[in-house]
Amino acid sequence: MFIGTVVGQLWSTKKVANLNSLRFLLIRPQNLDKEPNTTLVVVADILGAGVGEKVMIAYGRAARLAIGNEDASIEAAVVGIIDNIDTQLETPE
Repeated sequence: MFIGTVVGQLWSTKKVANLNSLRFLLIRPQNLDKEPNTTLVVVADILGAGVGEKVMIAYGRAARLAIGNEDASIEAAVVGIIDNIDTQLETPE
């Protein structure tokens, strides 16, 4: 799993049938120092996360189990909307 911030939504009118009921978001992954990465990831969302929210993302089979369809053509899915992140990381000198 990884955490990230929702930065947008993605719409597709033509897609494979097993994606028809899914909503898709654009996520900017976050590293453990809470610094944003530059890469965006497309993820399925059944929880209703919104732009600006921090989310937990699962990959692979865990993502397909989370949305309730092991045959879905997805690689990542929102599995939680984060309320708070509390870390005790030391700052490198």
